[in-house]
Amino acid sequence: MLSYFKKVKVSQNDLLSSIYDYEIKKLDGTTIAMSIFKNKILIIFNSASKCGLTKNHIDQFNKLYEKFNSRGLEILAFPTYQFLNQEFQNSSDICSFNEKNKIKYNVYAPIDINGDKTHPLFKFLKANCDSMHDENGTLKSIGWNFGKFLVDRNGNVVNYFSPKTNPLDLENYINELL
Repeated sequence: MLSYFKKVKVSQNDLLSSIYDYEIKKLDGTTIAMSIFKNKILIIFNSASKCGLTKNHIDQFNKLYEKFNSRGLEILAFPTYQFLNQEFQNSSDICSFNEKNKIKYNVYAPIDINGDKTHPLFKFLKANCDSMHDENGTLKSIGWNFGKFLVDRNGNVVNYFSPKTNPLDLENYINELL
């Protein structure tokens, strides 16, 4: 079994108390606090530049961003190297890809989303989403690129949507949170 599909167990003691207590890195390596997203609706997902799902997801996330950003939606993409080398191996290539494809939302530094090295933010997201862990605290793996978490204005994880879910299918959920 691949190490990034290894089940990871987490307890609430392993997590910070709020999504806003975490830090993330931009593609240039700058660290930012998630607290800048307080009172925002968030879509947080793992991405890949060279996946068959990429074009559709970019187009639809851009549409959601255009429609809802002024009303409080932020979209945060986290590239990962965990699925068949479908991401560029350096940040400058990722930045070039983002510019070429006119990505309007924020793309952050690559992270692990599964396994022992899962980024703390993604541990938090999984642990606070009923469909992403069992009763013993064992986190489920995100199975592919573009697994999406929806977070409300108070930092609560509302739901997880599989890679098969088109971003525009989240529109009604977003409207309910506005």
